[in-house]
Amino acid sequence: MPILSAIVVLLALPVSADAQLPELPTLEDLGVEYISRSGFFQLLLSGRLDIEGLHITNEWDTPTDGMNECDACHAKIAHEMQEGDGLLQTHRLRVFADLFLGDHLYSLIELRNDRGRESHNARTRTRVEQGFVRAVTGAGTAGVQVGRFASPFGSYAPRHLSDVDPFLNAPLTYDYRTVMNRWRIPASIDGFQGWKDTPGDIDVPGAPPVWDTPYPWGMMVFGHVGPLDLRGAAMNSAPSSHPNAWDLGLHGLESLSWIVGARWKLSASLELGASYDRGPWMWSELGPSLNIQPPGSPVVPRPDDWRDFAQELIAADIAFARGPVMVRAEAIRDRWQVPNVEGMPTEFGYTLEVQSDLAAGLFVAARGGYLDFRPQDGEEWDYDVHRIEAAAGYRLSRNTGLLLSGYRQLQAQGESGDTDFIGLRLWWDF
Repeated sequence: MPILSAIVVLLALPVSADAQLPELPTLEDLGVEYISRSGFFQLLLSGRLDIEGLHITNEWDTPTDGMNECDACHAKIAHEMQEGDGLLQTHRLRVFADLFLGDHLYSLIELRNDRGRESHNARTRTRVEQGFVRAVTGAGTAGVQVGRFASPFGSYAPRHLSDVDPFLNAPLTYDYRTVMNRWRIPASIDGFQGWKDTPGDIDVPGAPPVWDTPYPWGMMVFGHVGPLDLRGAAMNSAPSSHPNAWDLGLHGLESLSWIVGARWKLSASLELGASYDRGPWMWSELGPSLNIQPPGSPVVPRPDDWRDFAQELIAADIAFARGPVMVRAEAIRDRWQVPNVEGMPTEFGYTLEVQSDLAAGLFVAARGGYLDFRPQDGEEWDYDVHRIEAAAGYRLSRNTGLLLSGYRQLQAQGESGDTDFIGLRLWWDF
């Protein structure tokens, strides 16, 4: 298997402070940039190429025709399962354009080429992943940002797909597909609670608490007060919303998702964070045509019904660094409003992550995640799940490296089975 061969190569690499491969050039090295004579206008280009091999298996108790798709969506791997073979070899190409206009205006555009944001087999495509304009005060302590950018909710977005993200996949709370489904409306609480026992009937991926790193449209204001970093944003979709909802359109502007957050750097080693988000999560391609009336009721479609059901999240996180060791932990409470269900179904997500540098260019990491689905009307609305992960990374040169990551995902009960994932990434910053 290609991945197993790559593991052997990674573990056999010598540990040294010296680069193991010739230096690959960056766009800056090649002089691909523009700076005006006065320095007022600057255009800087950079990028990153990831080549990945991924493999996933799931131990289904009662396989059905729909299980392969459910397997893929619950593990958030964009591939097509064929005869139990979950191997995918893929790439991700990102190009960043940083534009500076004096000391107060900054703009970023990111072009991305990959299989897309959705968790299903898809063709390779190119898109604008984010693009925004930021204006700051003279001292840089406050500003406003408008456009398409990563949601400021939670602690994962700032390190997503960066050198300080030691895993191939997002934490469990940002990754696991719950039974929440914007294409299906339960007739009652009993019907809603029965969804967890019919994974083969989930034809479309369920909604996660947070969709990896959402890139909706919106506006954010931010400021620094001493060690305190404050942010407030209005975005056109909730954190769990399907990527189709991130696109600019009137549906999001009519009912916004509101976010506030704060980070407090107590010392060089310790940082605390908290954030809150509330907004409608049920937008779908069906949108205004959704009929939420229970069976037997008069069919009275109401165009605005999808906006009546909100998702509410609260997150708290801590990061601690001492020498070669970094520890991160986060807890998220997620509540949903669901048609024909009284109250708000709730789950709690927990993440603990430890990373340590073993030598120059070599690190290892471990992470544990747990999703606790709370009882709704005396019964849990989804089965609890936990995940144990491990990773190792090695920097081959100044701007290239290898990352090996895998996990074991365990379901408390039900028919979805346990999931094993392993993957290898070769990356190049250019």
